[in-house]
Amino acid sequence: MTDAVQNATQVIDTRMSSGFLNPITHDDVRAVTDAISALPAADADRLVDQLAGSGKLDRIAEEAMDGSILGLGGLSTDERQAFFADMAGKLDGQSLATLSNAFAKTGGDAHGYTPVTELGSAIATHAAPQAKVDYIAQIAPGAESGSHSDIGFGISSVNMVDAEARAAGEVLGSLRGSFAESGFQALGTHLPDVLTSAIDGDMTTVAGYGGSATTVSWNAENYEAIMGAAASMGNADLKAHVFDAGIDTLRSVRDTDTMIGGLTVVGKDDALRTMTDGLTAVVDSDTTGVMRELTMNGTTRDGSDFSAYAKEMLNQGREAELGTQMGRLQVGNSGNENAVERLYRSEVVPNTEHQTRLPNAAALGYFVGSVSAAVKSIDGDVADQRATTTAMLKSALTVVDKARIGGPAAAAVGTTASVAKEWVQFAVNSAITNPNADAAVTLARAALPIDASTGETGVGSAVMSDFEDTLSFVSQYARP
Repeated sequence: MTDAVQNATQVIDTRMSSGFLNPITHDDVRAVTDAISALPAADADRLVDQLAGSGKLDRIAEEAMDGSILGLGGLSTDERQAFFADMAGKLDGQSLATLSNAFAKTGGDAHGYTPVTELGSAIATHAAPQAKVDYIAQIAPGAESGSHSDIGFGISSVNMVDAEARAAGEVLGSLRGSFAESGFQALGTHLPDVLTSAIDGDMTTVAGYGGSATTVSWNAENYEAIMGAAASMGNADLKAHVFDAGIDTLRSVRDTDTMIGGLTVVGKDDALRTMTDGLTAVVDSDTTGVMRELTMNGTTRDGSDFSAYAKEMLNQGREAELGTQMGRLQVGNSGNENAVERLYRSEVVPNTEHQTRLPNAAALGYFVGSVSAAVKSIDGDVADQRATTTAMLKSALTVVDKARIGGPAAAAVGTTASVAKEWVQFAVNSAITNPNADAAVTLARAALPIDASTGETGVGSAVMSDFEDTLSFVSQYARP
C-alpha cells in the first residue's frame, strides 16, 4: 500500500466513524469522496478494491445517498455526478463494476437506480474503451428485464427499465469498432434485456374523481445508440444477431396500441422511427454481409425479422431506402461488382467437406421474399402493391445505374461486368413497367439479370435454384 493510499484510508476511517453524538455529516461524506478523487488512477483503483473487500465501500455509498429526513450526510446530485465522472476516468472496468454494485445496494431508489445509471453515464463519457468493455462484462449478469416505480398523490408511474441493463446499454452505445464487438460479446445473452431498458418504457396512471387514466410512452435514443455501436463493427454475423434482438424489441412497441377506456399510447410513431433508424444503420453498414447472415442463420432464415423491419420501413414511407438495399444486393455494397458473377460466387458450408452454396443468390431471394411479405401484410390490393414496389425499384435502379465497373471488366460466366449491369437494368425496368404483377412477382422479376437481346434470365440453374428456394421458403414462413 502506498503512503497516498494509507493517508486516504485514514481520512476515510476518521470521517466514517460515528456514534449517537457524532453523526456522519455532509462534510464527512464530501471529505471521503474528495480523498478518493485526489488519488492518481492506480491508487484510486487499489483503494476502491480495498474498501470493497472490507465492506467500507457499501457504507460510503449508503452515506453518499442518504436522503432520509434525519440524515445529515448525502451528496448533492452535482457532487455525486462529479465523483462518478472522476472515478470513470481513473478506475478499471472491474473496479467500476464494484463501485456500481455498492451503490446498487443503497435501496430506497429501486435498488440504487439513480446512482447506478448516473455512474453508467459517466463511464460512457469518461472511461477508456477497454475499461468500458470490462465493466460491461462484470455487470452483465445483473442486467435483467426489471422495472422501478414512483408513487405520489394521485399518480403512479412504472419505468420498465432495469438499472444495470440501462447502464450497460449506455456504455455499450458509446463503443465503436472492435471495442463495440467486444462489448456485445461481453454482454452475451443479456442483450434482449439491455435493449428492453434502452427504449425507456414508462407507464403512468393518474387517478381522478372520474376514474383513472393510464398512458405508456418510450424514448428509444439509447436503443439507436446501441445499434450505432453494432453498425460500427466489422463482424456481419454479430450484426445480424443484434438486428434479430432489435426486431424483438421493436415488435414490443409496435404491438402496443391504445385501448379506449384503458391505455393511451403516446409517442409510439416517434419511438418506432428512432428504432428503425438504428436498425437501418446496421443493415446499411454492410448490406450484403448482414443479409447473408440473416439468410443463413437458423433463427432468422424464415424472414420474419427482416419482413417486420421492411413493414415498418414501408409504413414510414421509406421505400427508397429498401430499394437502395436491394440495389446493393445486386451490384455489391460499393456498386462495383459484376452483377452476374457475384450471384455465382460459392462457399463451402461450414463444418462440411464438400457441401457448397451460393450465398449472394440466396440473400437476394431472402430480401425479395421478406419485402414481399411485408408489402402484402400492409395492403392486399395489387395496384397499391405495385405503387409501393415501383418506388422501391426506382431507387434500386438508381444504385445499379451508378454502379462503377472500373478497371478491366473481367469475364464471368461469359458475361462482362458492363453487360451484366445492363441486364440488371433491363430486368428492373421490365418489372416496373409490368401492369398486372403483385409485389412478389414484381420484385422477383426485377431481382435477377435478364438478357435484353433474348428476354431470357441471364443466370443458370444453380443461381436460380438458390434464389428461388430461399424465396419460396421465406414467402411461406415469414410473419411480419
